[in-house]
Amino acid sequence: MTSEKSNTSRDLNRRDFIKTAGLVSGLSVVSTGSCIKSSRRMPIRILGRTKLYVSLLGFGCTQVKDKQAFRRAVDLGVNYFHFGDRDPAVNLEACEALRPFREKIYIAYMSYPNPSRTLLLDDLDNFLKRSGFGHLDVWFVITPRPVVLNEFIKAVPVAQKAGKIRWAGITTHNLNQDVPRLTKPGSPIDVVMMTYNYLSPPDYAKKLDELVNAGLGITPMKPLAGKFYETEISSPAPLLRWLANDRRVHCIPVIMQNAEQVEQNVAAVKQPLTDKDREQLGAMTAYNSSRFCRMCGECRGKCPQGLAVSDLVRTAMYAEGYGDLKFARSRYFSIPETGRRLSCGNCENCAVICPNGVAVRERIGSIKKWLG
Repeated sequence: MTSEKSNTSRDLNRRDFIKTAGLVSGLSVVSTGSCIKSSRRMPIRILGRTKLYVSLLGFGCTQVKDKQAFRRAVDLGVNYFHFGDRDPAVNLEACEALRPFREKIYIAYMSYPNPSRTLLLDDLDNFLKRSGFGHLDVWFVITPRPVVLNEFIKAVPVAQKAGKIRWAGITTHNLNQDVPRLTKPGSPIDVVMMTYNYLSPPDYAKKLDELVNAGLGITPMKPLAGKFYETEISSPAPLLRWLANDRRVHCIPVIMQNAEQVEQNVAAVKQPLTDKDREQLGAMTAYNSSRFCRMCGECRGKCPQGLAVSDLVRTAMYAEGYGDLKFARSRYFSIPETGRRLSCGNCENCAVICPNGVAVRERIGSIKKWLG
């Protein structure tokens, strides 16, 4: 396992990095802030105050069954593997493929927002038992409400003392609420997974600065902006390079279904963002902006019919963008019945005006088409 540096030491030198990352001698390495570049290897960044040296490209293990994809990722320098969210059961194929490399990689896992620390710890134990990983490097809780976050905070030191986890993180869909409490002195949360991609609102830059300045590690959620890029270009490379170009981003977990996708994405993050990339992203913006929910929260409570607007728009994204109808259905039926009626369009004028240009009525109406 990559060693952890002293909290008092924030600077990297060539000897420390080569020793920590296990690179061959003679490799040309240049340190730039929190980023370490290599002409031959995967770019490495430091995951905030955890001091973990993580690969810029991470692997989202959700529903990926191709063991060769995981092995190829390790071969190419990917060392951060993220489990949870859309996998109600442990992805045993991924675990089996990665166990031989456990001492060389980092494992992150997301627990659902259970209402008690006992249930949270039980979920953690179940994952560790079934996966065979021994411990987690980062344990996340998904978009916790304040009461759940409080229970998670109580569970974290228990798990750390037992040697089951090293660091704690949360995913967030509400930066306005979460940034103040995450940057508060003494916060036990070390890593934040937040929605961030080339379509993110401009005010996210300030929030990112606050999180990074507080020492938090940053991993983007929805890095491919709903995968709508596939209607415009054949590769997610420009989207990945846009994120890689932002030094505040430490690791970009992406679901990769096979070794070919792994190779393409590794190659993408090793190249600089180009003018052509910017042109392609600009061309995609108009089409994608009307489809992708930024989860800014501005639509909450605005629908006079009580529809859960952002949840429904994301359901349409999972169906159309990701092509994951099974997960889209599960997300749809997880919405309280009063908030998921597909009656959008009955109003003469929609009361919900998305500040980011999402076509609310169109997106909610499309759910009928995708889910039947």
